[in-house]
Amino acid sequence: MNRYAFSTAALYPLASETALEYIGKAGFRYAELMPQAFSDVDDDFAERALKTGVQVSSVHYPLAMFGMLYTSHPAMAEDGRVFSRKVVRLCQRLGAGILVVHPHVPSSPKYREILEEPVLKNLLYVADLCRENNITMAMENSPKGSGNTGQGLLGYIASLGPHPAIRPMVDTTEACEAFQDPVDFIKTVSPVLMHLSDHKGELKHLPAGQGGIDWNAVRDALI
Repeated sequence: MNRYAFSTAALYPLASETALEYIGKAGFRYAELMPQAFSDVDDDFAERALKTGVQVSSVHYPLAMFGMLYTSHPAMAEDGRVFSRKVVRLCQRLGAGILVVHPHVPSSPKYREILEEPVLKNLLYVADLCRENNITMAMENSPKGSGNTGQGLLGYIASLGPHPAIRPMVDTTEACEAFQDPVDFIKTVSPVLMHLSDHKGELKHLPAGQGGIDWNAVRDALI
């Protein structure tokens, strides 16, 4: 298990440090941390996380706080930047070399022209923070929007610069949700990070082998 990190998101709603402790007891040396509260990005939490002995190799930008990142409102955007600085500092304190984010999916295409540019600036602000701290911002594929195909994800990343800190990553379940073959997705984008889980019908994020993904082909694509 030394080559794999287990996500604390799979153990929601446990407290994040408790999730890290469980992950260590299960035999994993590494974890991806999904903060679930504002307090999870504070220095006090970082100290507790370090004491678990589990190395946080990546941090997933909190899904609960994505609204602060995907906003066009000036005051909320500034609040989001304050929070983003704390998230990047958390990565730095924990020695996590990757911060995971998702492409923005506009609520309506007709609003894209007037609302999307500020959101892209927010994402670039986070990317700049990552670059300054030698952290990779991994842009994860999404079942909806521009990141639902390999070429779409690469195009979305290109629309942000290209930026030296931003790299594509692949979630196998979310590729399946977008009716994409995870193997083809991997070959198209050359991911810097993978979220590995199986998928079957309406069931998602299953343990490998309990769905329909060809894991031998995934392995070969990664090689």
